[in-house]
Amino acid sequence: AGTARAGRARERRSWRASARRTPMVRATTRDERARVYIEHTDAYGVVFYANYFAFASNAAEALGRVAAGGGGGGANAGFDERAEPYAWTVETYRRATEEHRRLGTKSDGASTAAREELQSCMEFCASYGGLLLNPALAGTFPQSEWAAGRGACQLLDAMRTVGGIPHGYLERLATRCEDEGLDEIAERVFDELRVSTRGMSPLGEFDEHLKVMYQLCSVKAFATALVKHKRWVPMKSHLSAINGRQFETESVLGWFFRPSVLPDILGCGEPDCVGPYFSNVTKRLKRDVEASYGMLRGCGNRLVEGLYQILFVMLKHGGDVRQGVLNYLDAFMRVNAGRGKMRIHPQVVASHGGAHNLSMVALRLAMPFLDPQSGKYDKISPAYVRSRACRINLTDETRVACTADEAVAAKLSTSEDKEDWGFICECFYITGRALHLGYVKCIAEYAACTREIQDMREAVRDLRGMLDQQLMSSPERERYERKHEEMTAEIERALERNLQFDCALRDPRLISEAMQYYRLVAVWLMRIVATNGDYEAGNGFTFAQITMDKFPQTCPVAFGCLPEYVIEDLVEFILYISRYAPDALDHEPLDEIMNFFITFMGNTAFVKNPYLRCKFVEVLRHWIPFEDGYQSQKLMTLFEVNPVSLKNLIPSLLYLYVDIEFSGGANQFYEKFNVRYQIGELCEYLWSVQSHRNAWIKLASEDPEFYTRFLNMLINDAIYLLDEAMKKLPEVRQTETDMQDQAAWEARPQQEREERESEFRQTRRHLRSNLTLAMVHVRMMAYTSCDIAHPFLRPEMVERVAAMLNYFLLFLAGPERRKLKIKNPEKYGWEPKELLGMITDIYVQIYAADKDKAFIAAIAADGRSYRDEVMLEAAAIARGLQLRSERRVAAFEKLAADARTRASEDEEEETDLGDIPDEFLDPIYCTLMRDPVKLPSGHSCDRSIITRHLLSDETDPFSRQPLTADQLVPDDDLREKIAAFIADRKSASGR
Repeated sequence: AGTARAGRARERRSWRASARRTPMVRATTRDERARVYIEHTDAYGVVFYANYFAFASNAAEALGRVAAGGGGGGANAGFDERAEPYAWTVETYRRATEEHRRLGTKSDGASTAAREELQSCMEFCASYGGLLLNPALAGTFPQSEWAAGRGACQLLDAMRTVGGIPHGYLERLATRCEDEGLDEIAERVFDELRVSTRGMSPLGEFDEHLKVMYQLCSVKAFATALVKHKRWVPMKSHLSAINGRQFETESVLGWFFRPSVLPDILGCGEPDCVGPYFSNVTKRLKRDVEASYGMLRGCGNRLVEGLYQILFVMLKHGGDVRQGVLNYLDAFMRVNAGRGKMRIHPQVVASHGGAHNLSMVALRLAMPFLDPQSGKYDKISPAYVRSRACRINLTDETRVACTADEAVAAKLSTSEDKEDWGFICECFYITGRALHLGYVKCIAEYAACTREIQDMREAVRDLRGMLDQQLMSSPERERYERKHEEMTAEIERALERNLQFDCALRDPRLISEAMQYYRLVAVWLMRIVATNGDYEAGNGFTFAQITMDKFPQTCPVAFGCLPEYVIEDLVEFILYISRYAPDALDHEPLDEIMNFFITFMGNTAFVKNPYLRCKFVEVLRHWIPFEDGYQSQKLMTLFEVNPVSLKNLIPSLLYLYVDIEFSGGANQFYEKFNVRYQIGELCEYLWSVQSHRNAWIKLASEDPEFYTRFLNMLINDAIYLLDEAMKKLPEVRQTETDMQDQAAWEARPQQEREERESEFRQTRRHLRSNLTLAMVHVRMMAYTSCDIAHPFLRPEMVERVAAMLNYFLLFLAGPERRKLKIKNPEKYGWEPKELLGMITDIYVQIYAADKDKAFIAAIAADGRSYRDEVMLEAAAIARGLQLRSERRVAAFEKLAADARTRASEDEEEETDLGDIPDEFLDPIYCTLMRDPVKLPSGHSCDRSIITRHLLSDETDPFSRQPLTADQLVPDDDLREKIAAFIADRKSASGR
């Protein structure tokens, strides 16, 4: 047996050598090729091939001719178009594989010899199959016109048959052809695969193409050929010459990534996945929409899973293939940098679907290291973004806490830098960038679409109201009716787009995976700061070890150089699910993210952008546990049990409240009110939690200078917002009165009516906004003044507080209050009874803490708004409408009596003093100075007045130079002169 096996081995080697030289080259017909096989194999081979020819269609006849010595009779004698030469080699390989499997592991000589011969058979099939596929040898071997035209793509045809490609065939083919035409074969194959999913929607038959691509990429030689393909990264050496849309259509995988339900300027492909599922939105039942979501998400997830498997198997090959995959991802993001801008140009960037699918695939590649408890994030170095090997182009990106020049200066030195940062590190950053350009950008587009729908609906309501109220001529009415129909149709189309976004973005699996990534981001960022940038020294560092008390005073370079979008995307994602998928919050751990928000919310050293920190507040505002009927025990635990929250949340919120005043943004004046409204909503809830109330009281006691600044801004906002609202209420009332007389209204010129109606709509919007914002601020003063009254009584604050309360009490209880009465006040948030009750509460609560009667003196000294009769009327209204308890009303009446007495005393003193010399008057308010201080500019001011000015503007009001309270010097000489003046005048009057 041993001798026989050795002989057969020699014959095989000889046959292979001769076969490479001449036999197959000379064979011109299928019959001759069959003879070559039979002449160059032993007895078992003849039996096997006879069995195979009997198995193959139309092959028995050919075998008979070969056995009889017939040579054929022409190039196509005995040829069967259903069994092309290449397909024949594949089927032969399949049968050999089946025979080999049947022999199993039998150890007898015959079985062993048979297995060896079958292995040889499979080698021959792969070898000659490669020759038939090689484009360089086209025309060398006889094939039908169709087969010759298909060339290397016959491999795809074989892979797409019902039986598919036999196991092990691709590996053998790659091995036999690796140095003899594999790159050329692969180029043709991948060129055809590239466009196989072109124009396909998520409902298309892409599974087969994904399977074929996966099978090819599973073989390292084919994967290597793929990453060397000229279209793997189109224009690789001149990447700036190609845009994102071109890259998507030209790259090998571009069309594979594109199928998506997300809207695109070129449509979503075929079969139609929009019309049948999202048209007639307003008439569809919710369960029907959800059923459509489920089906389309299932198709999308199949696509993403297939793409993930392709890239994953390529990454497993390592070496050049892994680098090729990373290069592809890097190139995709570089040519699509425009997707990171606020407004994108869809003609020059990849489709939403392509970018979104790529971000989902990147996310799945990162899944193995996303658990913050695994410790694998030890390998994610923050220094990567300062490395010259960094794949992410951050040239135009804003950094978290440093300027562009500082980021350049912080580049790693040659000794610090390295070429290979490891796959986990690179994958982490690539995933973050992919999400930024894909999933998170789609979230921003969805939010913009939602706002657009709201604006259009409001415009339609206004137009409908105009049509219902006005008498128009027929042509004019028809024109407005057409406009109404067009706007309604546009809303319908916008709702379709909205549902497309919603279907793709609110996928539960996607949300879960993205949450895991951003949880890791939160922990990772906290760790960078907690280790003061020495990240590698923190290996093994756990989240539980992070405490705010140990944070450095200055921002570490490693943290400051990170791109700002890392934090911004985290916030935008959490904000998205908080708004549109709140149920998902109950299934995900949130402690890391909550602590991250609290840590950086009020800290200007680590996150420079105040509006980014304001986004943290917006998220927490959505997390209030019992908001809008939504109750969550888990969210309640975050606020009322989490130790970081109990200790630091209130200080962080109040620090941000102050910091937003000095943000310097173009729209800061208006934007700050929205942010402070959200802070006010949060604070109102937190005040009801005793631990947070204690933290608030502690902050006011330990840092009175900061708290006074906060209180000053709170009062400024309340004054501005309420004052604006009080001015608009009479305007609304007047317009309502005019429109109530329909005959007189319709008699006015049409242009005048349209202008008045437009102004009226705008005034109503502003009124509603101002009142909503103002009520939050007044409520905050009402509930905090009960336990924290002393800041209201500071010299620089007490007059301001008294003037504000007197001013608005005059509106609410004075003779002009009837002008504030409007129709349906609840639509505007106008609640005069509640507002009057809160103002009386503030009066009484500050009065109760006023041991030195400073508050009473300030009330009485307010010559602009103080009226004794108004205070008495306010008490009568509160008692008559039972706005407050009798005890509280009686306390307010006592305050009014004390103020009346003090006003009388002040009037007498003013009479005694007579004309006051100008040098004794404060140059800002022209009031008698009681505690004069000198400014660096040489002017003297009353301390309380200049200190109040510095709360809002830290500059000298005369020289505009920087000025702080510690630069104020007591003017003792002037104080003595003023005291002597007062004494002399009182003495002269006999007092």
